[in-house]
Amino acid sequence: MKNTILSLAIIVSSLFSQNAYDVLRPFWGFEHSQILSNSIGGATVASGYITPGLSSNPANLAATQFGYMQINFSNSEFSSISSNISNTGFNGFDYVQPVPVHRGRLVFSIGGHKQIDYMSASENSSYDFSEKGKLSSYHIAGAVEFAKNLYLGADFKLLSGGDEMTMSNNDQTYYFKPRYSGSSFTVGLLHVLSKNLQYGVSIDMPTSLNVEELYTESDHVNGDLSFSETYNYNVKKPLTFHSGAAILLKSVNFFYELEYTDWRSLEFSSDDIYEADLELPASVVINNEIRETFSSTTSHHFGFAMRVPVLPVHLFAGYQILPVPFSNQYDNNLRESFSFGCSVAIKKNVTLQASYDNYIWNYDGSPENFDKISIGVSLHEIPGI
Repeated sequence: MKNTILSLAIIVSSLFSQNAYDVLRPFWGFEHSQILSNSIGGATVASGYITPGLSSNPANLAATQFGYMQINFSNSEFSSISSNISNTGFNGFDYVQPVPVHRGRLVFSIGGHKQIDYMSASENSSYDFSEKGKLSSYHIAGAVEFAKNLYLGADFKLLSGGDEMTMSNNDQTYYFKPRYSGSSFTVGLLHVLSKNLQYGVSIDMPTSLNVEELYTESDHVNGDLSFSETYNYNVKKPLTFHSGAAILLKSVNFFYELEYTDWRSLEFSSDDIYEADLELPASVVINNEIRETFSSTTSHHFGFAMRVPVLPVHLFAGYQILPVPFSNQYDNNLRESFSFGCSVAIKKNVTLQASYDNYIWNYDGSPENFDKISIGVSLHEIPGI
């Protein structure tokens, strides 16, 4: 996730060449999943049947015993002291279907989601800055009961999207429009130790994105100095490791997930981009800059769910501790997130869902935040194939 100052640093440093932050940028926004996963703070690596559909562990699908479909929409807003920017639209859908088998379970899922929001805005004495974009995923997943109470799963995603950034003053406008396309693959395990306790482990394999970045510099004083250029390169995110556990009681559930990424292993590559001497590939310098600039992060996700007595209502809450992989941008190099959600059964097989996610951080003592409200509907107990 970027705050305004980081985004400005990326823009200014990119005026002359690609850099380490260009490699981080496609993977560093406000990450999301489906409503129930968001509601428990993304602590889904061992959530099992509680979060049918997309989660950080595809093995959870095998714990789903009925057909399930959901669709949701959202409104997002980034706010700082000087500016704010918002976006409303489609957020995602999931379809989950168990397949009858002779023994154990076999479950498949397809879906599409807004995986990352790119959003920020600011004003200062030198420039006005705005950013808006998204990275979407379209996935197909499957999970199987490999042994009694031991589930294995895999999820393949096609990724596409883009970002749009503008920085301007009275004399100049800098405009960036990168487009992203690529894929990712996740494998996972869920082990149910008892009816009250289970743990999960999953790994996001290295994610590769092709980037086509349009850069335009417009000089309002001397039009002859204006120009436009398109850069093509590839960025690769290192693997991400997830592990955690869930305690499932009669009316309340507790979830925890640890998420680890070594951002020093980010990678840049291009056959077309060289240093100023036109001899040394830019990848040599940029990948060395990545190792010197970034660090590994260990995020912590906590979730809670409860069933309201008598009423057909479930309540959810989550909290996330989200370190950043760079220094001197956020106070304490840290962000936090709070989330709340609910589901209300309006008919036997129809449920309304809603969630609220709030990301907060400080830059140099000044608060900034990102809010997202999602509303959706789910159908469950869909007849099998």
